[in-house]
Amino acid sequence: MTPDLAAASMPSADPTVLAANYATHRPRPVTAVVLTQDEEDRIARCLTALAQDVDHCLLVDSGSADDTAERARGARSDVRIMSAPWADDFSRQRNLAFSEVTEGWLCHVDADEVLTSAHAGRLRRVLGVLDYLLNAFDFVVSPVIADIGGPVYTNTQRVLRADGPFRFRGRVHEHPYTPSGLAPARIVVDVRFDHSGYLPEVMEERGKRDLYVRLAQLSQAEEPDNPKWVYYEIRDGLNPSASEAEMQAAFTLLAAVTENAVPDALNYRTERTVDSWSLLCELALRFGDADALRTYTRLLTESGRTVEGTYYDTVLESSRILGRLSVLIDRITSAEGVEEPSNRHLMGRLFELQATLALASGRYEAVLPAYRKATARGVGQSVTEDFAALARLLVEAQTGTV
Repeated sequence: MTPDLAAASMPSADPTVLAANYATHRPRPVTAVVLTQDEEDRIARCLTALAQDVDHCLLVDSGSADDTAERARGARSDVRIMSAPWADDFSRQRNLAFSEVTEGWLCHVDADEVLTSAHAGRLRRVLGVLDYLLNAFDFVVSPVIADIGGPVYTNTQRVLRADGPFRFRGRVHEHPYTPSGLAPARIVVDVRFDHSGYLPEVMEERGKRDLYVRLAQLSQAEEPDNPKWVYYEIRDGLNPSASEAEMQAAFTLLAAVTENAVPDALNYRTERTVDSWSLLCELALRFGDADALRTYTRLLTESGRTVEGTYYDTVLESSRILGRLSVLIDRITSAEGVEEPSNRHLMGRLFELQATLALASGRYEAVLPAYRKATARGVGQSVTEDFAALARLLVEAQTGTV
């Protein structure tokens, strides 16, 4: 949780008193809010998984032409459906729920997200405890959302009180903010939803990438001084197989709009500055700009993003080392032309070393020729030992046994 909540005073310092009073605490109702448009294949599973955690379900439907409504009602007879034509704005759709639900908690769930069965009932219990302990504080709750076969997101900010001050903002990649555009106090809870919406086939079928890019462009036109929309447009829209020139152009644009941005994860306009540095590192890596990679790696590390900073710094340094190893391998080959009987054994040791360097640097095409030249000169035992060790590792990797 954010530090302000971690430092909050409890209703009592005595655990016995806390427990006794909680026994009579009446939890607020929980309403699931699901944005839908043609979700007949997903909606029933989404709602059914929430059976133990929500009291009501509200669908904000953007004009489904399939059986979304019927299957939703089949999953929960009490589901309410609010018709809201799509207006190129996810925040608008989410904020409509505040006019329909005025008490309790709003739990925003996407139709392609399913609460894992092992965590059924946990969200309701968590919200009851948080409401009891932090009743005087405004905050949002972040369940964990795990992409199937992909990353895990913890700063999701999907659950908030219906009568609280926060509203969603941003046409896409929306989060709740205070009226002045600051991120609210947040608590991450161990309640996991599995998300299938970013599977490549789903992204392609539903045209999500094009939609996200278009919404980012609309947002950029409305807020030209907000660099995060350039970040989102590049992150969501740049094809992984883009040319070097396209990547350089994207890098130049993103570097320009973030040049004077001061990172502030709590501010609507600057919250993606550090993420932009990470994307700039990835782009610089793709087209081989070592100086740019070094610059933004340092910024990442200084901002506390140690894992990313370490990754890009290691890639940069290892590339330099591997390049040097490759030069040494070729240098050994060039020495073969001056071999004579008096240095034949030492030449064999050079080839033994060449095989080892080729293994270490990924120059696998050079390993066997160097090894055979070494053994022809009576050496190569260390390479044989390397082969045996690698064979054992391969067996262990494939079978889990040594």
